[in-house]
Amino acid sequence: MDNNFKINFVTFSQFPQYMDYIGSSNVSHTLANELSLLGENSYIYSNSTPHKNVSCIPWGSEIDYDDKNTIFILPAGAGDHTFTHSIPNFIHKSKNIVRHLVNYQVKPYPKENKLYRLSPYFDTLEEQNIDGYMPILTIDFDLFKNYNLPRSGRCYLIKGNEYIENQPHFHTDSDTNLDNYFQYGKDKFKYLAEMFNKHEVFFSYNTQTFISNLAALCGCASVILPHPNTSKEKILKFPQNKYGIAYGFDNIQHSIDTLPLVKDHLKSGLLDNKNHLKTFVSDCYSWLKVKYNI
Repeated sequence: MDNNFKINFVTFSQFPQYMDYIGSSNVSHTLANELSLLGENSYIYSNSTPHKNVSCIPWGSEIDYDDKNTIFILPAGAGDHTFTHSIPNFIHKSKNIVRHLVNYQVKPYPKENKLYRLSPYFDTLEEQNIDGYMPILTIDFDLFKNYNLPRSGRCYLIKGNEYIENQPHFHTDSDTNLDNYFQYGKDKFKYLAEMFNKHEVFFSYNTQTFISNLAALCGCASVILPHPNTSKEKILKFPQNKYGIAYGFDNIQHSIDTLPLVKDHLKSGLLDNKNHLKTFVSDCYSWLKVKYNI
């Protein structure tokens, strides 16, 4: 065995540039950064990244690499989260592929690939082998916190018309719609933090957005609106939703009562995430060493 063996981890970013307001983009770049912080050779297939420790492989370029020491990490899941059309053919043909499931699985992946789920929330196909759990999350606790300011009124998020199909509409003209927060450019997250500190209640039609948790971090009662395809039990499969999150307005007291627990719970979750990532890295080394008799 070669004790000096190092893997080159190449994480595929779904967009040519880093998109900080799109969850799947944030996940891929954060994953590349976390691998680098663990001392791994980490690259992002993107023209830009906010992480100085991660090397970029320009979007659209083809690279030479050694199968024995290179793993490509590709986003996987339903809808646009597959991004199959954007992944270059040379990557599709690579020998060592990890699928990172960032949404529901809708098609089987080759048995020689490995598959890790971002969250237990995302269902996999019955015949698919699951190699592990790889949660990735980044939180600015200095920005998203309770500023103890006067509060009044409600704000809400739709984030895609598909989330309000077959749902009752709870927002009124007096509520603040936050759907266009990304238009504030570099101040978009500062704007969200201000809104969450200004309002008493935040509610979301989107059952999967971490923005609900950011609202709770700011001391704003946070409600995920019921959807016919998503139960309360399903919502709680996101580990971060244990505290500060209500499923429907009937459950809002749970959010209010547990808001003081949100910060410590999320910080604990970030530590757990690092342990899962260390396990992932260890699994990858074992995989390639056995596969190539290194």
